[in-house]
Amino acid sequence: MSISNSTATRNLVTPQSGALPRVIVAMLGARRHYAVPRLLQEAGHLERFFTDGYIGNKLWLETMLNIFPATKRPAVIQRLLGRKEDAIPAKKVTSFDWLGLWYARAQRSATKAGSLEDIYDEGARRFAENIRKHGLGNGNVLWGCNDASLELFEYAKRSGMRCILDQISSPKPLEQELTEEEYARWHDWVPSGERCIRKSTLEAREREEWRLADTVIAGSPFLERGLIACGVPAHKIRVVPSGVDLRRFAPTARAAFDGARPLRVLFVGRVSIMKGVPYLLQALNKLGPKLVQARFVGGVHLNREKLSASSNVGNFTGHIPRDSLPEEYRWADVFCFPSITEGSADVTYEALASGLPVVTTPNSGSIVHNGVDGFIVPIRDPDALAEAIGRYALDPDLLAQHQAATLQRRERAGLDRYKADLVSVVRDISTSVDGPCA
Repeated sequence: MSISNSTATRNLVTPQSGALPRVIVAMLGARRHYAVPRLLQEAGHLERFFTDGYIGNKLWLETMLNIFPATKRPAVIQRLLGRKEDAIPAKKVTSFDWLGLWYARAQRSATKAGSLEDIYDEGARRFAENIRKHGLGNGNVLWGCNDASLELFEYAKRSGMRCILDQISSPKPLEQELTEEEYARWHDWVPSGERCIRKSTLEAREREEWRLADTVIAGSPFLERGLIACGVPAHKIRVVPSGVDLRRFAPTARAAFDGARPLRVLFVGRVSIMKGVPYLLQALNKLGPKLVQARFVGGVHLNREKLSASSNVGNFTGHIPRDSLPEEYRWADVFCFPSITEGSADVTYEALASGLPVVTTPNSGSIVHNGVDGFIVPIRDPDALAEAIGRYALDPDLLAQHQAATLQRRERAGLDRYKADLVSVVRDISTSVDGPCA
């Protein structure tokens, strides 16, 4: 869908006008825990924030729910109380809470990957329709996330707005290819209910979002290469690494590792084949319990009997509240995340900000500097994982050097750097007068 350049120009902020870009952020779910609208608000660019379930604009409800003692709150209440960001003024937030309730229930009741994608598609359509009824007001830039922005972009384009697509996950064709390869390798590791693989029903939606977007945000060079391979023009793509709150994920005084005990290795995320967990378990078993002790934090999506062979080197905690994550980072000496495909994994930023060297793959989208504050190893290579982790286990001085390097360079993992990058993208797109891509 196209509009004339003259219409686009009238609706955009130009350098001569002196006005600031007015950004509308539309976000299903708590993506990066609302970092984008928060940082755009701090920079003076947030016009309105649309989302689904949100409690930060309902003080009365938040007050009522806080009556429950933190240790006795049902999980659903705990999650809802986390759906807020104090830095975003409540008057700028429009939340469609009934949609959020339906969306959460529908996802929990989905039994197959295909039906889950159908729910994502329906949720995105309902979300866009709610926003259309509300109206976009005085915004001139729309920021949306992949798989949930197609109808929004079509609507915004009719108003001459610029559109930014935040590509949070890997492109569907790339993800499909890698998933099929991993399932062929580890089929018997996957619970029977999760073994069905089919072509993503969201691929057509994603491609149309790329076409309509004026700028596509990629969290890493790996994601940028994947987008280009799928046909997204390179000139549309901006690489913007993510960031985390350095106040929340901070280094702590920990006893220096001297080799007298096993090296503590932490993994945080979905415990699944696509996160490279089987390769990590092979590496840990190769090193043995005298050298390493690992903790896997996150929902387990592997057959439990396959994990039993690694019980002497790994402990599986299951899902824990997000507020408990900093304590897990404080427990560890090293963080390991051997993912097969990511957009840009926030857990690697959290680990670096917490003072942990990170062993990861190029596909995780991290900002690790290989050999300085961690190691980057090839995907699907348990020997390389064992070598990298083993170097720390056998050389406490090297571990101390890399831990010190994370402290010296931790600002690049923070929100101030992330905010500067976001503002640069918004201002660049707002001052363009070339007209939107059609």
